[in-house]
Amino acid sequence: MKLRSKDLALIGIYAALYAALVVGLGGISYGPIQIRIADSMVAAVPLLGIPGVLGHTLGVFIGNIFSPDGLLDLLNTIPSFAMSFVIYYIYKKTKNDYTVIATSAAYSVVLGITVGWMLSFLYQLPLLLTIAYVAIGNVIATVAIGWPLFKLLKATGLFPTSSKIKSV
Repeated sequence: MKLRSKDLALIGIYAALYAALVVGLGGISYGPIQIRIADSMVAAVPLLGIPGVLGHTLGVFIGNIFSPDGLLDLLNTIPSFAMSFVIYYIYKKTKNDYTVIATSAAYSVVLGITVGWMLSFLYQLPLLLTIAYVAIGNVIATVAIGWPLFKLLKATGLFPTSSKIKSV
């Protein structure tokens, strides 16, 4: 894979915006009951390609550095990376806009489980309830906010719907 300077800039802009939203809205971005508005950006990943996946991953990592839950929260970078790649890959293969809704919801379920488990452990809260709270908050961000964001960005025509990275 070869990253162009334009791709690196896109990664940096995405990561900075994501991290700024997480930290700036810290009161609702962390904890057992959360709506991480920054996660709405994951719905734009199919339009941004691999730079979107990498920007999302870096943004999650940076945003979680500031988590009041400590370094354990950094582990959630792994499922965020995996699921943002799934969102990108399925859209790339299908070119079906509605897969963005389904994969964003799947992202929310996976993050609900991983983040919910961590928060349940840290705060000694009921596991299933904590998973449900995190997953519901994430669906609000990724589907209710992210889907309109995806449609708006797609309508601008500014972003190609395929990866910007070329294989060597």
